[in-house]
Amino acid sequence: MRKAFKSGSDIFPRKTCIADGGGRSGASQWFPIGLILLNALLATVAEVLLKIGATKPPAIILPAPIEFISAIFSFWVLMGIFAYIGSLTLWLLALPRLPLHLAYGLSSTVHLLVPCACWLVLHETIPIGRLLGMICILAGTLMLGF
Repeated sequence: MRKAFKSGSDIFPRKTCIADGGGRSGASQWFPIGLILLNALLATVAEVLLKIGATKPPAIILPAPIEFISAIFSFWVLMGIFAYIGSLTLWLLALPRLPLHLAYGLSSTVHLLVPCACWLVLHETIPIGRLLGMICILAGTLMLGF
């Protein structure tokens, strides 16, 4: 007796997405894009909080073999971890609503937001080469979005 193998479309039924013309209208088309952009914003906040937490002395200092764990007890690091959890939640909410190639491309806005946040909050400098790269990322993200 022959066994019939299921094709990819039988195993994973295709869901309609915005890019496929899934029949959504108006503001509901922008909802998943807003989720992705909020995801990028929360990931940026998480990165800045982790940087602040890494530069501040921890509240609890553990002995030498496991002293790296003491960084987790920093308020800033804990807030950064919670921001990452929020970012992951938004990412998981947006993924079923957008094609992965579009969601992943739009999430690259984090590469623009992190240097800008570091410049504004941490007073770090952005070299001209990185600034030109950020402009290229912005152009690519806008091309994906439209």
